[in-house]
Amino acid sequence: MTAPTGGSAEPSRERIEQQARAVCSPAAIEAALAAGASADAVAVEDILQRAMQREGLPLGEVAVLLQVTDPALRGRIREAARRVHDRLFGRRIGPSVPICPTNRCAQDCLYCPLRRSNTRLRRFAATPRDMQRQIAAVLDEGHRHVNLVFGDDRSGVQYVRDMVWAAYGVRSGMAQIQRVDLNLDPPRVVDLRELRDAPLGTFHMFQETYHPAAYAALHPDGLKADYAWRLTGPDRAHEAGLPDVGLGVLLGAGDWRFDVPALLMHAAYLTAAYGRGPHTISYPRMVPAPGAPASQEPERQVSDEDFTFLVAVTRLAAPEVGIILSTPVVTEVRRELYSLGVSQVSVGSTTYPGVYTDDGDPTSAGALTIGRPRALEDLVYRMCDVGFVPNFCGVCFVQRRHEALVDQAPAPARAPERCAPNALLALNEYLLDYASSETKTVAGRLIQGELARLPAEVRQMTLELMAEAEAGLRGQML
Repeated sequence: MTAPTGGSAEPSRERIEQQARAVCSPAAIEAALAAGASADAVAVEDILQRAMQREGLPLGEVAVLLQVTDPALRGRIREAARRVHDRLFGRRIGPSVPICPTNRCAQDCLYCPLRRSNTRLRRFAATPRDMQRQIAAVLDEGHRHVNLVFGDDRSGVQYVRDMVWAAYGVRSGMAQIQRVDLNLDPPRVVDLRELRDAPLGTFHMFQETYHPAAYAALHPDGLKADYAWRLTGPDRAHEAGLPDVGLGVLLGAGDWRFDVPALLMHAAYLTAAYGRGPHTISYPRMVPAPGAPASQEPERQVSDEDFTFLVAVTRLAAPEVGIILSTPVVTEVRRELYSLGVSQVSVGSTTYPGVYTDDGDPTSAGALTIGRPRALEDLVYRMCDVGFVPNFCGVCFVQRRHEALVDQAPAPARAPERCAPNALLALNEYLLDYASSETKTVAGRLIQGELARLPAEVRQMTLELMAEAEAGLRGQML
């Protein structure tokens, strides 16, 4: 997958540069940060009042909130984020699992252990049969949502298609994967069009950092060194008919006070240009890794305090966008992030081909970690124990896939009567099929408490469908 050299099917270089300028204006961001630095507590409180309307925040107000350092005011921002998040997403957290079909990468990003120059890694690319074995392994743990992480493998779009279809083609008993997301370096429009008939979930394309100078320092050569080409990847996805995109920055790649408003500017641009913003926002955090020199620089480590704070501001600025947790954090911080804005969590460990079937080569990982090694049931237990609902429901996406629609699932605010009971129904099925007695006890208490919060008619229908699941039926949702 290479940059276009011309032709009517691809955007010209002039158009790419024009789109890139519209996506992100470093001068506008710097000006907003400078103007917002002098805002007082009264201005912050006024912004929080507007944020509670759940209509999002403009760049200038985001710049004000991100520069708050007073602990009491930061606490007010966090409390506002909790209220907005609970209103729109409830206490539902969707688990997904990353799968790396290949660790071959043509790029040489200085923060990544899979970089081309890291000759200590053994390189490997899975076959469709390898992928099916990986999928069977995660199905047997209870997963239903996978994220295929490719990087820039250069095996071609057909390889990506083969992996997606292989993931959907596996059954384990009555279980099969409901949703396949894709994390792939932004290719050409013509390549993306070849993916349209594959039943993709979200197409994740992370800019890493929006600051041009910081970006150039971390990407010395290769296609990824082209800042504008990468920045306009979501445009090409929309033009190819793949509008369900996910944005993200790598915390530590640049100054997060610049990158967070830049990402939100990108989200606003997509909404204005295509009538649809990003489906998700991700904030992976740079962690030290062998073979990745930039990752080992102490000044690039973003603190837990700042991490939770920027997630809170993001929730206020983009109230209906999903936020994905895909970075190592301790339990207390994870719990805080769940309440502030995270709606999806990546349940991963070391990502290398074959990791889930225990026949992969750990030396092919390069210590690239997506999250702390933890079994899915461990995460389910911990979530339920502190009052969060692991959300295995994929009914909206499955219906869209079967109906061959491209529009996204209803936003959380528009379908609460379905989202809450269906999450409980899906969790109940998980407990019946996979959980230990200890997890069933803890999760059962949570389910009873959540059922009591449902309207009487919805609660009764939910209980009836749970009884059907007890009898052996699966996939019965409202």
